[in-house]
Amino acid sequence: MRQRCEDLLLRAQAALERGEFKEGYRLAIDAEALAREAGDQDLADRAFCNACAFAIELDTASGMVPRLKRILLSSNNPRNRFLAAYYTAVAYDLDDDLTKASSYARRAAELAAELPEEPELREGPANLAGNLALREAEFEAAESCYEQAMAAHRGRDGYHRLMEAQEKDNLGYVLLCTDRISDGLSLCEEARETLDAMGDVHYLPQTLQDLCYGYLLNDNLDLAQRHGERALDLAAAAPDPLVVKNCLFLLSEVAVRRGDSFRARRYLRELTTHYPEVGISEEIIDVFLATDLTTVVNLRG
Repeated sequence: MRQRCEDLLLRAQAALERGEFKEGYRLAIDAEALAREAGDQDLADRAFCNACAFAIELDTASGMVPRLKRILLSSNNPRNRFLAAYYTAVAYDLDDDLTKASSYARRAAELAAELPEEPELREGPANLAGNLALREAEFEAAESCYEQAMAAHRGRDGYHRLMEAQEKDNLGYVLLCTDRISDGLSLCEEARETLDAMGDVHYLPQTLQDLCYGYLLNDNLDLAQRHGERALDLAAAAPDPLVVKNCLFLLSEVAVRRGDSFRARRYLRELTTHYPEVGISEEIIDVFLATDLTTVVNLRG
């Protein structure tokens, strides 16, 4: 029975590398059930943590946090404790609880350091730490984290190539925010090319959003609009509300710079529908139209 469970987890890993998240989740949950039936707690915990990786991609991980915490506190398996800490951190990040996300990310990094035979485990906490630093505009720390995360994936295929592209886009955005626009655009374009080649639509909207921002900073309004409109369409279909709102901000700024106040107002009025509790007025829209929005928007929330 253990071998059947291991086979299921191998198939789940293959599904992860293909981006087939629903299939991978099903396989991991089946593996957990087999391990429980066999009375193998470590294997059941590992399978559950693997299932969390898919649940995170499917945005259904928040209900799994209590079990993850129990694994972190009670498991004698250091790798399972690492996985539990890391996925707990990611789940809190997705719920915008930055304090708890940072705490569990640090714990995951500590546990990864205790497993020197698996250096690739350090990538996840490094990327997450970069995301958290970026949301606090701590650009130097974010840059260091993303460079560390990219090193763990470089030269590898499948899911690793996808993750390297995501981290490359994140690093590119850091460079855009720190006035290294040419280098930042190059990294974001490399990420876009990889994601397009892989047929990805999960990470691509954010990358296109970042390219819209970068080309806007570079005063290339045609490319800014092209990437911004594509990002908006993909994010609306996903849906990815943060990217949708960011793109409406950015495309309104593109319209302002083109002298098209009618189009700019249209984007900003659409943006107000995402903030019904605020009730943004025409006066506030006038303030937005008079403000360079690239100086006030944080694309990572």
